[in-house]
Amino acid sequence: MNAGVIVRPKNGREADGEPAKAIGVRVLLVSGDIQTIDTLCHFMEQMAIHLEVCADINSATRKLCHGKYEAMVVDFKDPAEALELIQEARGMTSHKGAVVLAILNSSNEMPDAFRAGANFALVRPLLAAILKRTLSAAYPLMVRERRRYYRYPVQIPVRVSSSARAEFVATSVNISESGMALTSPVPLQVGERVNLKLTLPGTESAASISGEVCWTDNEGRAGLLFVQVPAVVVERLQSWIADRLEESLPR
Repeated sequence: MNAGVIVRPKNGREADGEPAKAIGVRVLLVSGDIQTIDTLCHFMEQMAIHLEVCADINSATRKLCHGKYEAMVVDFKDPAEALELIQEARGMTSHKGAVVLAILNSSNEMPDAFRAGANFALVRPLLAAILKRTLSAAYPLMVRERRRYYRYPVQIPVRVSSSARAEFVATSVNISESGMALTSPVPLQVGERVNLKLTLPGTESAASISGEVCWTDNEGRAGLLFVQVPAVVVERLQSWIADRLEESLPR
């Protein structure tokens, strides 16, 4: 298996060039060892985990800089490079909370691996029962990390207003726990604070949220970061996003 290979869930749809219908949590495996790669691929495919493989540290670093992974499995064939990669990932905002599983050469490497930021560690040879148990324990943490960044595509009316603007209606593009993108008939400015009112599909009460515009484009779209969200709305939004994510995960 070559570097960069992607293992998709068996129930993904790839016919006629169409993308997989649903992609599970995304894991980056950093290893050049064929046996380790085959073993991890076998068990992760059974769990519908979307796995990408890099054979070297440099390729892995580039992938971490340009993509989002809920977990990373790092082979300690070269312990110094492995530790450096884990520490580097922990320094990235997008991967600070990612689950890290270290594949160690011996138990003597465990203290350094955990100090660097590993959450789980396995020592070669990889025993099926222990690997399966470890992945089962790590998977809920991967899903939780996925939920933090998960953007659910949904088009609903959003009432937008501010102290400097009369209220108008925009249309959402997607929504996450921390923000949303929308299409606005009124140009918004980066850094602008606005008040949002929306009703999530399947719910009855409107949610009132304060947001800040963090990006705009020339097509009337804007991205907003939620700034002030009432506790009851936070709980409702997290629950709603979690349900949508659960529906999207492969079975």
